[in-house]
Amino acid sequence: MNHRFKTPLALYRVGSKQGEGDNGDDLFSDRKSGKVGDLKCFVIKTETSEKTDEKPVIYIVKKTIGVPKKADVQFSDEVVLAGRRYLVIDSIPRRYWREILVTCEVKGSERA
Repeated sequence: MNHRFKTPLALYRVGSKQGEGDNGDDLFSDRKSGKVGDLKCFVIKTETSEKTDEKPVIYIVKKTIGVPKKADVQFSDEVVLAGRRYLVIDSIPRRYWREILVTCEVKGSERA
């Protein structure tokens, strides 16, 4: 199979800040994001579903993305693809590349 890695993808590692004290009032105060690197990828599949009980409608976008096999991708990393930030929820090694499953939530506009 001739797969071409042409789409740019930025990879961010999300961790916790060390030694800066505890702030119990904010859940995200201890989150720190550091850029791991840039990769070339190709999009294999995109799935979109919606939460109908929410107003405005929130769409859940899941993508299966192929990255080089030696890419250092872990669960809970964040990737930026075409300006949108996704969360890595699965990683499957293949013969010549690695498939990662990413997801994000997108707010939609209500149609009149």
